[in-house]
Amino acid sequence: MKKNIIYELLSGQIVPGPVWRKKSFRAKFLLRLILYYSPTKKALSILTQQNDLKSILYHQNTFPCKTHRQYLMRNLNAKQRASAIVSHYRYVSSLNNKMLSNALISQEETILAEFTGREEARFTISASCAHKAEREGESTLWLRGDNNVLLASVTFSAVSEGAEWHFIIGGLQGPGRHVPHETIKEATRALSGIFPKRVLMEFISRFAELTAVRAIYGVSDNGHVFRSLRYRLSKGRHLHASYDDFWSLIGGIKQNAWCWQLPLTFERKSLEHIPSKKRAEYRRRFQIIDDIAEQVRTLNTTNLCAKIA
Repeated sequence: MKKNIIYELLSGQIVPGPVWRKKSFRAKFLLRLILYYSPTKKALSILTQQNDLKSILYHQNTFPCKTHRQYLMRNLNAKQRASAIVSHYRYVSSLNNKMLSNALISQEETILAEFTGREEARFTISASCAHKAEREGESTLWLRGDNNVLLASVTFSAVSEGAEWHFIIGGLQGPGRHVPHETIKEATRALSGIFPKRVLMEFISRFAELTAVRAIYGVSDNGHVFRSLRYRLSKGRHLHASYDDFWSLIGGIKQNAWCWQLPLTFERKSLEHIPSKKRAEYRRRFQIIDDIAEQVRTLNTTNLCAKIA
């Protein structure tokens, strides 16, 4: 590495966040570094190889510690965690649209798609770094409704398998506890019956196609990092819905105890096989999905500038 980031972190020359000012935290980092030196060095190398990625340290204060703990999927060892981290930023850097690359690692949300539902209800899909979901991946997609209300989010990383890119979804969340259930019902109605999480999966499916990603995987209930012994008591309460149930609902196939393989594309019912009284509703659903697909197709050339406040 051109610069010894590890030394600069330990000596306090680089301070990504307030926690790094504490000698006790840096001492803990040093102890774990002794155990995981090679994976830590590999993960941090991406920051010195590409200048535009240095901001990651300040967006994710504990980025240097990622290889020291459970990350993305429960069964990954430290070496695999480091490889997953490095792979994601190589994927991001490979995208044709620089503004799209920046959107996936930015602290602020950048709108990638916006569309309207019934009664002119407005929805946006935006991207940012993982923020507090950093254990579940590197980038997060957010679905928001009217008044900027968060309806769902998906956190993922792009990993390389041989010559192919794969997405691994480490986190899929609904709205916060403060959002009334009635708000979700109204949003689903405005989306003509499409559940908010399903909308995000439609987007990520099209995004995978755009960027030549050949497979999508999602962690199982048992494979989520918060199911590990380290987090089961402190973080397990954050898992409110079953990943297994949702992956099964959208046509996923369980691969092992840790993950599911998810559809790259979602089949669409033929209108001929839908009762006539429901066809108008399905046409509206298809129109929403088509609107999203069209916007994804233009992401490589679109000038992305809209930010979520």
